[in-house]
Amino acid sequence: MSAAPPPPGSLARRATLIDVARRAGVSPATVSNAINGRRYVEAGTRLRIEAVISELGYIPNLRARGLRTGKANTIALFSSMPAAVSSGPAKLGFMMEVAMTAALAALEKKLALILVPPQSLGVEDLKMDGALVIEPCVDDPYLSGLRRRGVPVVSIGRPPDTEAVMPFVDLQSAQTAALLLAHLSASGARDIALFIGDTGRSAYQDTEQDYLRYAAQHGIVPRVYRLNEIDGEQAGFQAALALRRDAPQVDGVLILVDTFAAGAVRAFTQSGVSIPEEMRIATRYDGIRARETWPGLTAVNLHLDEVARLAHRSTFFVDVRSDTSATLLEPGRGIGYQRLYPPGARR
Repeated sequence: MSAAPPPPGSLARRATLIDVARRAGVSPATVSNAINGRRYVEAGTRLRIEAVISELGYIPNLRARGLRTGKANTIALFSSMPAAVSSGPAKLGFMMEVAMTAALAALEKKLALILVPPQSLGVEDLKMDGALVIEPCVDDPYLSGLRRRGVPVVSIGRPPDTEAVMPFVDLQSAQTAALLLAHLSASGARDIALFIGDTGRSAYQDTEQDYLRYAAQHGIVPRVYRLNEIDGEQAGFQAALALRRDAPQVDGVLILVDTFAAGAVRAFTQSGVSIPEEMRIATRYDGIRARETWPGLTAVNLHLDEVARLAHRSTFFVDVRSDTSATLLEPGRGIGYQRLYPPGARR
């Protein structure tokens, strides 16, 4: 039996949960359970409810549900990396790789995923049930705001603040640094410098520590350039020029941020330094920036799809009121580098 059409000249009344329950011959609670999946509903009854929902065009009122349950049915994804690094040619690559997998995981749980623009909004007015924070920096504004609100948080990358107790997915930054340094050495580099950001992210800290160990073991003078993230590609460009002026014998650079690496490649090329014959360059993330830079860069597959799945899943097991120790989660896959070339370029 179809629903009666509305009188001429009137607006169609929106179907309610009560309407669905009456048409399906069940209680409103059963309809709610069938929609939300919180309690078992017999398969035949569920199919009947779904058919009525389709027939009546019923759309659940998420705002009303949120008021009843106190939940927003939303996970938010944050990154404090400046737009000069993450936007533009980089196309938010790191964040978007995480977001794609996290969005699929959210949909499976009937949740929405909000992408918060880098360095744009505070957290006080956002409604969310949990948050993923990508590689927080020291005194990260998002992380501190989320903790004040008591929002369950999982960090993608170890939080640099040792007093911050929260679950995190380990991006294995030290292992990645060791891998890339070994690759530069195997490629012929004998004097290697390091470019990192100046915000104290754990990836910077771990990479610098591993680089200093490498320098001591190989008897080279450590050269660490700390770049301002806000300056983006230009920071890498200026650092490369300074390196050529200060230490022209350097023949390899580990540049942790791909945007910095793109700037360094431009500086070396304009200075007449051939890559990779005279200067070997490696960066951490094999995103759009690394793939489109020419000459080609060595980069690492960070398995961000698996990282995002682990992080999203972990938000459902976090209780900030009782959490007393950080949970170390690892992607659990090997890391490998690859040589990247633009489409159509000769291998």
